[in-house]
Amino acid sequence: MIHNMMLANEPFESIYNGTKTAEYRLYDEKRKKISVGDTIVFTNRDTGDTVKTAVTYIKVFPSFLELFSALGCEGEPYRHWSAQLLADSMREYYTDEQEQEHGVVAIGIRLVGPELRVIARVKNDFPTKFGLPRQSGLVEEIKGYIEFLPEYRVKEAFRGLDGYSHIWVLWGFSHAERDEWSPTVRPPRLGGNTRMGVFATRSPYRPNSVGMSCLKLESIDHENGVLQVSGMDMCSGTPVYDIKPYLTFTDSKPDAISGFADEKKDYSIKVIIPDEIGKKLPKEKLAGLMGALGDDPRPAYKREEEKEYGFSYAGKEVKFVYKNGVLVVTEIV
Repeated sequence: MIHNMMLANEPFESIYNGTKTAEYRLYDEKRKKISVGDTIVFTNRDTGDTVKTAVTYIKVFPSFLELFSALGCEGEPYRHWSAQLLADSMREYYTDEQEQEHGVVAIGIRLVGPELRVIARVKNDFPTKFGLPRQSGLVEEIKGYIEFLPEYRVKEAFRGLDGYSHIWVLWGFSHAERDEWSPTVRPPRLGGNTRMGVFATRSPYRPNSVGMSCLKLESIDHENGVLQVSGMDMCSGTPVYDIKPYLTFTDSKPDAISGFADEKKDYSIKVIIPDEIGKKLPKEKLAGLMGALGDDPRPAYKREEEKEYGFSYAGKEVKFVYKNGVLVVTEIV
């Protein structure tokens, strides 16, 4: 549900700048209609500007004094005021009688941007994220499809796209969502124990769970709104938010520096799939599996010798062990 509230310039700017993360009101009939997860659009009564927020919590108290005693106050310049001073300041807006009649409420809020529309879904041989390459383009043999939802299967939307060899795909980490983001993460290529700032990595545990992949465009089915692509690093069912063409004259930077990632860019391990086991997959599927295993899908922070791991691929269950520096597939069923 969407709710609308008017604010003076100062509190509006505090919300707009992200320093105010709660709003304090009477718990009257209008506020009783608000629930966690709802949207509140605040409007600056002086300028008409608006800002959209999501409700993160609802906390009800008998009085403003009890509210501020329990929670303090978010946003400058009030966060260091005493509970009594904060409660007294609310008299500018509400009387004692109104407070006693309705009680009061603290409404937690979080800034939100424009909603991302899911325009397509990924379809490939990986139903889960375990086993997938950690970057796009590393294993060109992993092919699949981007199938557009009916609303976006419009021929004109793909006009000219067949003139490009590669595309950028913006998608959602639907298999790695968390309520909270982490300012530091442990990149797998650093062994899973060294922490780096999340913005220096491509970890899925970000403030916004959005991924970006550069994929080779193999073909376009204009009639059915389907793109065949290769070099995938997302699993089947992944929501796709946008497609953009890859431009060599601006997107390619051969002299770019890639930080700690440059040190591990050539990482790969030897893979052995015995002939009798490999026959259980078509040749083209086997090539994709070899590439995925060569990227070493084992958890970086806990890589045990001779422990059996497994993941689903192309409708089969692939099992493997790592021993003496070699990854060996033990079963495909």
